[in-house]
Amino acid sequence: MPANDYTLTRRRMKNIRMTVRAGTGEVRVSAPLRTPRRVIDAWVESKAEWIELQRSKALAAPAPLAPGPEADALRRELRPVLAELVAAWVPRMGVPEPTWRVRIMRSRWGSCNKDARSLNFSLELARKDRHLVEYVVVHELAHLIESNHGPGFYAVMDAHLPDWKSRRAELNGR
Repeated sequence: MPANDYTLTRRRMKNIRMTVRAGTGEVRVSAPLRTPRRVIDAWVESKAEWIELQRSKALAAPAPLAPGPEADALRRELRPVLAELVAAWVPRMGVPEPTWRVRIMRSRWGSCNKDARSLNFSLELARKDRHLVEYVVVHELAHLIESNHGPGFYAVMDAHLPDWKSRRAELNGR
């Protein structure tokens, strides 16, 4: 990969990081403020094999959603599925009824604000099978019981959705 074939962002950070965007295969690199460009170029060059593998995966994946007609149509499909799953799992898990919404999210399938009892679900879930959407619903509801990803959280997941690990792996493409 040519050393200048990426977008560089400098930030207050400790290590160099790299991502490859789904749909486009664009390579983005974040680097500490004072790291010399030649060091960043050499680091990117050393990752050429990994970049090509990630690019082939990224180009095979659909482009990330953006606001517009496609997103609106997917939102109309996803909302009833989420409503049904949340309504089914709230009493099973014994958690208070949360508020929830569907958002375009770039790096997460969902999020939970335990104090506000609100959940956010990624619109990208509309492109996934129902059993994977169910995993995300249970995962976010479990955060109403255990806020972090500690042993207690995983115990909740094991108790309510014993095959959650295989669903997570499938959802994340592993």
